[in-house]
Amino acid sequence: MTREAFAAFGDAIIPGDQSRRVNDGRAMRHDGVARLAHDVRAVEPVFALYAVSASLKPFAIDLLERHPLASQIFVPMRVAEPYLVVVAPSGSDGEPAVDRAEAFAAPPDVGVHYASGVWHMPMAAFGADALFAMWMWEAGGGRDTEERRLPVALRVEGW
Repeated sequence: MTREAFAAFGDAIIPGDQSRRVNDGRAMRHDGVARLAHDVRAVEPVFALYAVSASLKPFAIDLLERHPLASQIFVPMRVAEPYLVVVAPSGSDGEPAVDRAEAFAAPPDVGVHYASGVWHMPMAAFGADALFAMWMWEAGGGRDTEERRLPVALRVEGW
């Protein structure tokens, strides 16, 4: 997973070129790795922890979701092995264009920032249970997440 390969869907959260020493020189701060975006209706900043139970391979993806009012960030806190990220653009009807879905293996030290409206699979962990930190803005009232069951499950070869 690279910044360039994932750019059409958001950001791969990897330390970048915009960095500077902070904390009396003991830390390197990397700016510009992702920028949360949101519609004016999404007024509540939300930080949550996702404790994800380990899944077995091979893994079938039969559900995609998107967040039409805000982007969403996941940062791995405890992840045993690379985690699967599957994204799809919207088709002309606004539904997931599963024929154009892309899969990425995100290393345990790389976060993911889904741009607003990008269809993506829910978080999944492999090898062991995992813990992710999640940030996004929410409006409430059921407007923050749209889910679609896929008529035919997606399978990622070699995963």
